[in-house]
Amino acid sequence: MKKLVLIALFGLTILISSAFAIIEIQGTIREITSDYWSETKKIGTNEYLSYRFQGVSTDTVNVTIEVVSGDSIDTFILSSKNFSDYLTMVQSGRANPYTPYSTGKGLNLKYITYSFKVPEDGTYYIVEDNSYLPNNGGTPGGSVDVNIKFDKSRCFECEEAALEARKSNEEAARQYEEEQRKLQEEMNKSKEPEATPGFEIIFSVLVMAAVFLSGRKKI
Repeated sequence: MKKLVLIALFGLTILISSAFAIIEIQGTIREITSDYWSETKKIGTNEYLSYRFQGVSTDTVNVTIEVVSGDSIDTFILSSKNFSDYLTMVQSGRANPYTPYSTGKGLNLKYITYSFKVPEDGTYYIVEDNSYLPNNGGTPGGSVDVNIKFDKSRCFECEEAALEARKSNEEAARQYEEEQRKLQEEMNKSKEPEATPGFEIIFSVLVMAAVFLSGRKKI
């Protein structure tokens, strides 16, 4: 009887441990190397797929994500810093804080389309999440097939305006440095010791007196 109780307790311990075990979330990062990108990929249960791209502040990114087969997913667009926070969350298996951009954020959906204005030069990540995280998101019911369409366009007028603004700032900085240099020169001149009034006249009189006395001695 005692042996049966011990076996039952051991089995119960295993069941409890399994219930609280952290489900490992796997991920894949793909590099977007062109301004236009379209593909369909399978994402397994408790997996995520992220697309990494380089953006500059004059870019606009148009994205369409559609689940063509399977249940709903979560989608995000993240900066490098926020993607690191997202990875911390999925690696820990717990809903930790992370901050996706409001544009591109979708929970428990099968379709989303948006235009994202790149805020600053840097690396960005588009995430398709088929895991149990974050809270209030989709619950994975199996593998999903997801299609993404990515189109990055440049604003040439914005680039020209940014270039003109940079030139203007550089010219303003140059003029400021020149004014500071002139001001410093004036300050240095004001610190130089002034000549004693009448010093040159007194010196001339002394020289003439010395010459006069020298002449009298010769006489």
